[in-house]
Amino acid sequence: DLTIASDKVKDKIILITGAAGSIGSELAKQMAILKPKKIVCFDWWENGIFNLKQKLKQYGFSEIKYIIGNIQDKIKLDQVVAGHRPDVIFHAAAYKHVPLMEENIEEAVKNNIIGTENLAETAIKYKVKNFILISSDKAINPSSVMGATKRITEKMMYIYADKNSTKFTGVRFGNVLLSNGSVIPFFEEQIRKG
Repeated sequence: DLTIASDKVKDKIILITGAAGSIGSELAKQMAILKPKKIVCFDWWENGIFNLKQKLKQYGFSEIKYIIGNIQDKIKLDQVVAGHRPDVIFHAAAYKHVPLMEENIEEAVKNNIIGTENLAETAIKYKVKNFILISSDKAINPSSVMGATKRITEKMMYIYADKNSTKFTGVRFGNVLLSNGSVIPFFEEQIRKG
């Protein structure tokens, strides 16, 4: 319901981490349609941010800032949150590729857990009203490193919510069709090759 959604973002400054990814870019698109006060798109992926900027031009909403940065960088997060003072953070930045995270456990931990901790603590420091974690269905009884890191971030939301004025919530997404890393394009390629 876009009317209800619009009421939630009207006159708000929105920060989206992982804005260049499949989920983050869709959130950015929906926010551009709803026209809040300002949208801040944050991601480490330079080409993805460039592509997002081109894509969002069609919605005619000019109050969008595009920032290259990493959630593992506390100083950059501090600059962004202090400089833009978001009312709402949609935290979609995460490493999500299950087999790659099995091979790169330390990176999964640094990015998904420590990066989330950095962002949550920065949100608390600047009294951000709402922090929304975009989690994964793989966090339910996790059987992979990626799922375990996302489960930990969900538990972190409970801990932070009990001690601060920032409202911490989360939502779990399942496999998003046609997202980066989705199995559908992989199957389509196999079909094309016979």
